[in-house]
Amino acid sequence: MAGMTADQRIHWMVVHRKKEGIEDQLDAAGVREQPVRVLNEVLLPAMKEVGDKFGAGELILPFVLQSAEVMKRAVRHLEQFLEKAEGYTKGKVVLATVYGDVHDIGKSLVNTILSNNGYTVYDLGKQVPVNTIIAKADEVQADAIGLSALLVSTSKQMPLCVQELDRRGLTYPVLIGGAAINRRFGRRTLFVEGERPYSAGVYYCKDAFEGLAMMDELMDPERRGAAVVRTLDEARNDVFLHTNVGKDVAVGSTGTERSAVRADGPLPSVPFFGTRVLRDIPLSEIFPLLDLDELFRLQWGGRGSGPAFERTVREEFQPALERLTAEAAREGWLTPRAVYGLFPVQSRGNELILYDPAAYESDGGALRETARFTFPRQIGRDRLCIADYFRSVDSGEVDVVGLQIVTVGDGATQRFEALQQAGEYTEAFYSHGLAVESAEALAEWMHRRIRSELGLPAGQGKRYSWGYGACPDLDDHATVFRVLPADAIGMELTSAFQLIPEQSTAAIIVHHPEAKYYAVRGDGTGEGVAPTATAAIGARTTDATGAAA
Repeated sequence: MAGMTADQRIHWMVVHRKKEGIEDQLDAAGVREQPVRVLNEVLLPAMKEVGDKFGAGELILPFVLQSAEVMKRAVRHLEQFLEKAEGYTKGKVVLATVYGDVHDIGKSLVNTILSNNGYTVYDLGKQVPVNTIIAKADEVQADAIGLSALLVSTSKQMPLCVQELDRRGLTYPVLIGGAAINRRFGRRTLFVEGERPYSAGVYYCKDAFEGLAMMDELMDPERRGAAVVRTLDEARNDVFLHTNVGKDVAVGSTGTERSAVRADGPLPSVPFFGTRVLRDIPLSEIFPLLDLDELFRLQWGGRGSGPAFERTVREEFQPALERLTAEAAREGWLTPRAVYGLFPVQSRGNELILYDPAAYESDGGALRETARFTFPRQIGRDRLCIADYFRSVDSGEVDVVGLQIVTVGDGATQRFEALQQAGEYTEAFYSHGLAVESAEALAEWMHRRIRSELGLPAGQGKRYSWGYGACPDLDDHATVFRVLPADAIGMELTSAFQLIPEQSTAAIIVHHPEAKYYAVRGDGTGEGVAPTATAAIGARTTDATGAAA
């Protein structure tokens, strides 16, 4: 930094992620006398360069968060010299993960980016009702509302919020984002009644930096009007949207015409019928099952390939992984637990009927129904349905199904929240990603155990999680929770049937030798659907860097 001015040194330190000594450089730049100038002319342009480099693929997300940590420390020093009345904030934003949704990482990343680029952010957390969001916006006279959701089922809260704002005659711009939604969803949400739009606009943001750019437009009096008009024009010109208003795209068939899946495959030897609870699963057995490519790329935002990516893994990711796994084992913020069961079953059309295991074993094979699942049938193509993989009622034979719920506990969520609060954004991000992939590894560990107990050969026995692919209905989690003692491992469900703690999965294990992953639409989209729910968290993390705006 030799030969640089104080302003240039501050800029360099933010871009190059150097925290130590930032306060001295701020003082040298005259922050005590001119805090607003230093904020607007030095710090914010430095963070803008960081965002530009990220958008150009020159920086990975953890490096952006490290720059945000420098910014956080700089702003903490600067604020003591800043008169609140000077209007130093660029705008006020109320952020929330919508009601029923427990996933927070995308929204937290948006909070980090906005708050370290001059905005005042009121983060209401997760599972926030519409009335609470609106009340906070009114209280602080917000300039915008930001909503995050992970799944289709919870994203429905977004149009409800917009419609309620419209009903009350309020005009807060609404920014939305999440893995399950796209720009067309944002355009549809804009229309509150037929072809009548919400006057303040609804803006889909694919990541945190698009959210930042959108806020900058909305807060600029010379650009805001054009942004509103552009968004409305794009929505009105979306031909698909206006020819499908009020129509739901089919995701599966209710027909029961069976697929050609073999109906007489061998039945496995069942060691027991009933449920088991596992509370002391060693982390030393889970960590070797981590999918490092998923962790480094999907959860931790690694980019590219070849020497550059290998250097990032060697110098950044591998040391972080070794440090965090050691800390988790030592401090106990990852606590693997599982509950699983083997149940006698039969199918009828698209339904899978579960029988009471106690009655079946103690009463001479009595078939007393205890629960049932209805699975969608693939449209066209092979007309696959999970129910087809099991013996039918008409066969007179009884089959077996495995169910599992696993969690690494809520310690990871508590750690993430504490680190975010302390401004340790990078460590929070790494911890969250490791927890998500550890839950996935635990699901694989449990899956392997069930396959072993059933005596299945290598490669046989597929694991499907609700919300994806062949079984999209999250409501079925309630049925799983009725037949498995999920409370024994501290598990709950939200009103939208999502799992709590967040780093958890539930799945059905199908032993049939022809079982495979498929999309119920049957049009070739979604093939190779991820077998567990944690994949959705990873997918969202990839976007958002801003899955919520």
